[in-house]
Amino acid sequence: MILINTNKLSLILIAFITCAALYLSLIITKSHLVEQYQRAYLSLSDSIIQSRESLYYFNHQDNKAYDSYSSQLVNADLKASFLSEHLENDQNYWLSSFLISSDQAVIYAKNTQVSVSTLVNDLETLLRLKVSYEYSTLTTLLLEKKLLTTLPKLEDKLYVSQFTLTGLMSSPPSNELKNQVGFKSLSNYIAFRERIKVESKNKEKDIFTNNVKQMLTQQNNYWLSQSESIKNHMFITVMLFICAIAAYFYLQLRERLQQTLIIKRELVNSEKEKSKLALVAEHAHDAILITDNNGMLTWANQSFFTLSGFQLDEVLGKKPGDLLQGENTSKDDVTRISAAIKEGGSIESELINYHKDGSEYWIDMSITPTFNSDGSVEQFIAVERDITKRKALEIDLFNAAEQAEVSNKAKSTFLATMSHELRTPLNGILGMAQIIESNIKDPEQHKQISVLLESGDHLLSLLNDILDFSKIEQNKLELDNLPFDFKDVISPIANTYIPICEDKGLELIIHDQINAGAVFNGDKPRIRQIIFNLISNAVKFTHKGSITLTFSHTLTAKSKQGLLIKIEDSGIGIREERLDYIFDPFIQAESATTRQYGGTGLGLAIVKQLVDAMQGYISVESVEGEGTGFTIMLPLETVIKKQIHKEKTPEALVSNDNEELIHQKLSILVAEDNKVNALVAKMFCERLGHQVVVVENGQLAIETLRSQIFDLIIMDNHMPIMDGISATKIIRKELKLPTVIFACTADVFQEAHDNFIEAGANYVLTKPLQEQGFMDAIKQHQQLITCNNTETKPFDKSTENVIELKRHSKEKITTLALTEAELSLASLIAICGDDNDILDEFLLSFIDISEESITSLITAYDNKEIANIRLHSHSVKGMASNFDALRLVESATSIEMLTKVGSMPELNDIQQLINLLEVNIQQAVRLLHRNINKNTNNVHIYP
Repeated sequence: MILINTNKLSLILIAFITCAALYLSLIITKSHLVEQYQRAYLSLSDSIIQSRESLYYFNHQDNKAYDSYSSQLVNADLKASFLSEHLENDQNYWLSSFLISSDQAVIYAKNTQVSVSTLVNDLETLLRLKVSYEYSTLTTLLLEKKLLTTLPKLEDKLYVSQFTLTGLMSSPPSNELKNQVGFKSLSNYIAFRERIKVESKNKEKDIFTNNVKQMLTQQNNYWLSQSESIKNHMFITVMLFICAIAAYFYLQLRERLQQTLIIKRELVNSEKEKSKLALVAEHAHDAILITDNNGMLTWANQSFFTLSGFQLDEVLGKKPGDLLQGENTSKDDVTRISAAIKEGGSIESELINYHKDGSEYWIDMSITPTFNSDGSVEQFIAVERDITKRKALEIDLFNAAEQAEVSNKAKSTFLATMSHELRTPLNGILGMAQIIESNIKDPEQHKQISVLLESGDHLLSLLNDILDFSKIEQNKLELDNLPFDFKDVISPIANTYIPICEDKGLELIIHDQINAGAVFNGDKPRIRQIIFNLISNAVKFTHKGSITLTFSHTLTAKSKQGLLIKIEDSGIGIREERLDYIFDPFIQAESATTRQYGGTGLGLAIVKQLVDAMQGYISVESVEGEGTGFTIMLPLETVIKKQIHKEKTPEALVSNDNEELIHQKLSILVAEDNKVNALVAKMFCERLGHQVVVVENGQLAIETLRSQIFDLIIMDNHMPIMDGISATKIIRKELKLPTVIFACTADVFQEAHDNFIEAGANYVLTKPLQEQGFMDAIKQHQQLITCNNTETKPFDKSTENVIELKRHSKEKITTLALTEAELSLASLIAICGDDNDILDEFLLSFIDISEESITSLITAYDNKEIANIRLHSHSVKGMASNFDALRLVESATSIEMLTKVGSMPELNDIQQLINLLEVNIQQAVRLLHRNINKNTNNVHIYP
């Protein structure tokens, strides 16, 4: 059985009621129409019957009676014709046709019209005959009277009277009567009267036999049957209509009853739910309050009274805040809560309330409004949780954290101070040892000095481990994400450890499965540190056999590119139960290991934390007595070599493998307050053939530079009177000197190095100073030193008195600060690869675009064309970005920004941009000539 839901059934009933109402209205209309036709034909029937009866009693007394009767006949005929035509026309109209819905009515109407028309014609004919008969009878009487008056003979008079009365024709009694004109006229009229009489009888017979009465009866019966049929239909329709309405109202009533039952059930459930909620609220651990929309308390549970100490009659009808808040309650929180209540919103807050006895307690409060059906606030519900213990714990934790922070800062300060204080004497020890080593010829003494250097290096390594671990522990370790060639990682490892392994009788096997020329994005020094730490351990704990290094590409768990490193040795191994702790700080496999091999136990901890910082993983497998293997996976993305951009400094320079240090002697200023360190630096420089001037602080360095030009400055940081960073800032900003500055400091934390670089230093040397590191730094910056050596005057972009825009001649180009040049062959090779033709194209393109830009900028400025200045400065900015020329980008950007707001740049700013373009053009020309003259097979890039 298909069940129809109430809504669908109601819709069906509504549709049925609508159709029934429409049908009923049509039936009523049809009934009205049928009644009209029925009345019309009844009226026509009465008119015909009356006309027939009236004719028999018709006496022509005057013409008015004749006209009235004739008009009556005509009207009857017209009515019959009208009804017939009207029915026929209605049959052609769709609505009337639908109402009449029968051709039989039209047929009956036409037949009735024909019968009525025939009857009317017969009646009119009979009427005329009656009138003629009366006229002929009257004329006969007049002629008779006249003859009776004029005839002398009695028998003639009797004959005339009898003849007039009977109309029978016989021979006249006398010839005189026969020949008399009056008698002849009388004879003619009597004959005419008798003929009319005969015709009248015939016509009356036709009228009597006419079927008009039958047709009218048939028509009346038809309309009567139609009327009865309509009444039956109307009755049935009305009954169905009433039943449908009754059914509809029954359904509606049932639906309402069901809804009422549902509502009652919901109300019952709601009351049960409210009872449960009230029970829960009453026994809840949290305090629950209900207030009206004005914040006046209307209800509270027992927990509130327990928490606050108040009773219901003490708080009912009052604002809770007025009773519970005190001097230590946050005014801002109270204002915020009041504003939320005023706006009818929800709010959460933590604040101090006061117990009835005056004691403070903390609450975590949540206030939520409830709304009426019209959307207005009905009441507020507040839930308060006692968090006094939690707050006390938070305060204890905060104090503990502060103490820990103070301890960490103290530890950092101690480590920094310790590092500085240890590195300062180490600088003297190792520096002097290096100097002595190069001067000793005796093998035994050379061996003793080597022991001294190795011990110093070991002490320095331990110090570096402690500092690295401290950085990691304080989350101060920052990782770079720069592209690097993987061969730059492998080569130092091979160069360093192959000789060491050979000395110990070990075989160092390197399986390099990295694609040739592969370049990764990552922190190269830290990756190298990871490998160095692990291979250092492998060499330390392996006495025979081999050490194997394997490098290969891999995919991470997320299908990203990665680097896989494996380091396996045949050393002493690690016991299985110690493997779980091998990466913990200050832990070694055995306590005896520390005594035998030394070390802080931080190496593997640093490796683990570096790997974690790079979002990689490290695992270890070991068998005691057989060896140990470490596996490291680092998620490093491989990049295309031509996309590499070296650091945006002029430090990467081109050098031949066999290129000597700068041949000419350099004048070097050393600012160092420690006499031992100053002596070490001086001797390193003099051993290379350079002239050295030593000053004891930054102030003396400034005074010396005001009167003397140097090729290189070596600047210590912590000095009396003026420190190295302050002195460096003055050299760059006040003296405007482009001289290369090497910062030399025992501070190893990145902040100190960054501060030096930001002040204007070109490079940072870390104490203890290593002679090879010092030589590498000079070699790395030799181009800048050479360029500065040719300068006679530094470029002062802020004080130069620019009157008009100009180009500098080739002879005067050296008056510009050539250190402003930012193009480097190394960065160009990184972009172009080893293709010299592309490199030449890049340089020529830079020269052409720069020359054109200078000309266009001068023309646009002379003509005050702001739009063209913006166009050309934007073009310079885009070109400079491609060549990593940051100062050029900055200068072009500042000019472009001014022109965007419709401002004309200052003359000095335009000249500065032109000067930067010129020095970079000169640099491009030098690099172009250098590239042409060099054999690219011997070119290497030094980081």
